[in-house]
Amino acid sequence: MEIRKFKNEKGFTLIEFMVASIILVIGLLALLTLYTYALVTVTFADENSIAKQKARETLESIYTARNTSQISFDMINNESNGGIFVDGAQPLTTPGGDGLVGTADDGYTEIMIMAGDDGIEGTNDDEVKTLDHFTRQIIINQSIGVSDLKSIQVIITFTTPTGLSQSYTVSSMISRYR
Repeated sequence: MEIRKFKNEKGFTLIEFMVASIILVIGLLALLTLYTYALVTVTFADENSIAKQKARETLESIYTARNTSQISFDMINNESNGGIFVDGAQPLTTPGGDGLVGTADDGYTEIMIMAGDDGIEGTNDDEVKTLDHFTRQIIINQSIGVSDLKSIQVIITFTTPTGLSQSYTVSSMISRYR
C-alpha cells in the first residue's frame, strides 16, 4: 500500500500556534477576573445584608423609644444639638441601659451567632461573627420651617478583609406625634 502526500498538506506554523496561545491566555485571564469579581460580590452581599438590617434596627429603635415615651421628642437629636445620640461614626455596639444604640451608654461590640452546618442554633458548630469592622453614624437634623419634624439618617459602613469599604444609608422623618 502506498501513502500519498499532498503538496499543500501542512501543520500549524509557529505564528498560528502563538496566536492561539495568546487567545487562550486572554480567555483564561477573563475567567479569573470574573471569578475574583464573583468572590468579592458574595462577600459584599453578606456584609451588605447585615448593614441594611442594622440600619433599619437603629431607626426602628428610635421610633419605638419615641412611641413608648421612653425619650422625649427633644432628646431625639445628636449630642452637639442637645440630644442623646453620639455625633460621628461609632463602632457597631449593643444598646446600653437606655435600650438605644448610638448613645453614650452603649455596650460592647456587637456579635452575630449563626447556625452552623447542622442548621440548628445553639450547638457546637455555630459560627460567631464579631461586627468590629462596622461603624454606625446617626445624623439628626431639624426640618426647616417645621418644628415638629426631624430627619434621621443612619449610615452603616463596613470594610471587607480586602480593604474595600462600602456604606448603606437609610433615611426617614420623625414627628413629635405618634
